[in-house]
Amino acid sequence: MTPDYEFYTDVYFGNQITKADFPRLIARASAYLDGICNLQSAPPESAKMALCAVAEAWQTNEQGGDVVSQSVGSWSKSYAQKKIKTDDVRLTDAAKLYLGQYCNLTVRWV
Repeated sequence: MTPDYEFYTDVYFGNQITKADFPRLIARASAYLDGICNLQSAPPESAKMALCAVAEAWQTNEQGGDVVSQSVGSWSKSYAQKKIKTDDVRLTDAAKLYLGQYCNLTVRWV
């Protein structure tokens, strides 16, 4: 049920994750979703879409948060973690988009 890179680019229409980073990020997304969902109960297409969304959210978390500024001359890029959107919230929001009715996404462990 795990999506491959072609699914990510051709069906999910993702463009944020490189082919080299995809296996690592999809593995982390799968582990995360396994902890909050029974992916077997979700339609396969929804599960794959959720895995792609969570993989992108995971990558954003690894980069330190959302991009807040970029420059072209003397290249610069800045990320900021918004206090209202924690790493966990970013991941669960991505999962909710495709699996809201199949997962218990209201309980958060601290």
